[in-house]
Amino acid sequence: MYNHSLRTLTLLPILLPLLASADDSPDLEEVVVVGSKNESVVIAGSGIAIGRLELERFDYIDVHQVMSSVPGVYVREEDGFGLRPNIGIRGAAAERSQKITIMEDGILITPAPYSAPAAYYVPNISRMSSIEVLKGPSAISHGPHTVGGAVNFVTSLAPRSKAAEVELSAGSDRYHKIQASYGDQIGQTRFLIEGSQFGSDGFKVLDTGGDTGFARSELNIKIQHVFKTAKEQQLTLKLGWADEDADETYLGLTDSDFLEDPTRRYAASQLAKFLSNHTTFHLNHGVQWSDNLTFNTKVYWHEFDREWNKLDGFIEGPGLQSVLTDPERFLSQYQLLTGARDSDFTEADILDVTNNDRSFNSKGIHTTATLDLVFDEVSHEFEFGIRYHFDEVDRNHKQRGYYMTNNSLNWDGLQRGAKTLNHQESKALSFSIEDNVSWRDFRFSVGVRHEDIRGVREDYLSALSVESDQNNTSFGLGALWQATDSLSLIAGVYQGFSPAAPGSGVEPEETINYEYGARYFKDNTRVELIGFFSDYDNLIGRCRVSDTDCGAGDEFNGGGIEVAGAELVGGVSTEISDGLSVSVDLSYTYTESAFQESFLSGFSQWGLVSKGDQLPYLPSHVGRVQIGLEAPTWQIYAALKAQSKIREEPGRDEIASDFHGDERNILDITANWQVRDNWEVQMVVQNASDEVTIVSHRPYGARPNKPRSIIGRVKYTL
Repeated sequence: MYNHSLRTLTLLPILLPLLASADDSPDLEEVVVVGSKNESVVIAGSGIAIGRLELERFDYIDVHQVMSSVPGVYVREEDGFGLRPNIGIRGAAAERSQKITIMEDGILITPAPYSAPAAYYVPNISRMSSIEVLKGPSAISHGPHTVGGAVNFVTSLAPRSKAAEVELSAGSDRYHKIQASYGDQIGQTRFLIEGSQFGSDGFKVLDTGGDTGFARSELNIKIQHVFKTAKEQQLTLKLGWADEDADETYLGLTDSDFLEDPTRRYAASQLAKFLSNHTTFHLNHGVQWSDNLTFNTKVYWHEFDREWNKLDGFIEGPGLQSVLTDPERFLSQYQLLTGARDSDFTEADILDVTNNDRSFNSKGIHTTATLDLVFDEVSHEFEFGIRYHFDEVDRNHKQRGYYMTNNSLNWDGLQRGAKTLNHQESKALSFSIEDNVSWRDFRFSVGVRHEDIRGVREDYLSALSVESDQNNTSFGLGALWQATDSLSLIAGVYQGFSPAAPGSGVEPEETINYEYGARYFKDNTRVELIGFFSDYDNLIGRCRVSDTDCGAGDEFNGGGIEVAGAELVGGVSTEISDGLSVSVDLSYTYTESAFQESFLSGFSQWGLVSKGDQLPYLPSHVGRVQIGLEAPTWQIYAALKAQSKIREEPGRDEIASDFHGDERNILDITANWQVRDNWEVQMVVQNASDEVTIVSHRPYGARPNKPRSIIGRVKYTL
């Protein structure tokens, strides 16, 4: 078993493989690589591991909140619960986490990472034992999206003896979470069964009454069998099922309505409904071929189906963003949205409610070989990887027209054609080679990755079929010098890549990324300062259904972009009396960006761009400070998360008041008490000061952050 309890702000670089167990019969780890004989391998690059203790500390279900502790990571909230995560790393666009590689146990987990990389599904963080965030040269092995970095969700290993865990959480807005797991070992086979159900009635209030919350359910089974053969080998089978029922909408508010009541939802959003189900099959085989050679093969298959029925605008008339930005100019349409007047049964008064129906499938096989060699004083750990991957998406966006009558939406009875009806698929063959070299006080990481992608897009409405080929070879180099026992210096450079969608007709996104900095460890004090610079050769913007004048999935090139910044992370802990200690942890990111040319784009999030304009949705300042008081049977922590105001359109002057995200400072407090050996009680206050901010004006209109929420949690462990 591997140690997944690293501190959130640990300054150790990502360890690949993870820290090995002291158990006499180590696992052939299926997460990233299989059974290395080394206690740990230090990669010359930056990254952070968030362990189980940190994941449980504030009882977060929202991955945005967890990622707020990681420097170099940006999140954009949307619904307040993290149902649709928007995560970016070092300037890579946060929107739908489409520019980062997301994995579960080292396997691509988003619905269609090549054909439609928007992450409408990410794993439930409540069942994770740790989350790894890889940045810099250490991320090059984990494609296809390497312009920013990678996130790996690590699930729990099956236990070696009988183990059970049950936890119940309840809180504001009828929030609830029920989670249980049971595992044991029978002969050479271990198993783990995990189930959860969580949800809320929602914190928004519909003008017409009705649900605004969500419910999610999951069941996961992991079976691990160790073979009694001459060569150590292990087979792991993992099966998972997940579904979601959410009454969530893209529709926000005008700024004036937000000031009056930020949790209001207009009557026109009453039919909003998101339904999804996800099925997972993972089969992993690891074998210790010799003392210095291991092989690992992962076979995987995922299916994700979703329907999102929501207001898209008017059959004829202005876009929703225009109406909410200037309600006085579009008073008639604004009154329809709020239910202040009834439709007069003309085409201009018919509201467009579209069911965005999409089906995704992804599958593949990924084999890695790890070879340890020593030549005199120089040790090498070579990792060779090859992956064949296939994914596809089918879009069928079905439009219906509705009249607003007495605050109720009524179907106009007309059968309308599909707004979007297409199919995209990708076949990708990738190779990677990485050599982690250790020599005296130096560590070097040298890697190369090649992607060969064949794609096709079929548009059934226009009867067009377009094929595309993309080939990319990327190189990376990282170096670490252990200057003293306490101080190490790092530097690295690598080429980033993010493929275009099949048949889109745009060039893939490519970057050259640099990082450089220092780490200091001494006793209970740790500090890390890293600078980064990303030179984008060709930025890609992807159209969503909420963007105007483009079709869902359309792509646009934005030319050259430069992104630069600095990451500071540190911590100190000290014992103030017998058994009582205090700790302080800090993370901070400064970022600046600039378009390198002027142009007019059909992508509504860019529009008219002037050279030197800053990227939208990229805050200049993001930080988090956590203070903890720890005793043997209880702990109290307070975390303050801060973010500067963000622009939602390119620019370099003062951020516009109509398209912006507010500056915010959110305080979370948690207290934990170990009542008995098996019982644990927790109280969490999220957004303790009840600060109200606009997190974004997209998709449509001003959207609020989650208000103050109080949660109680009880956990029993066998």
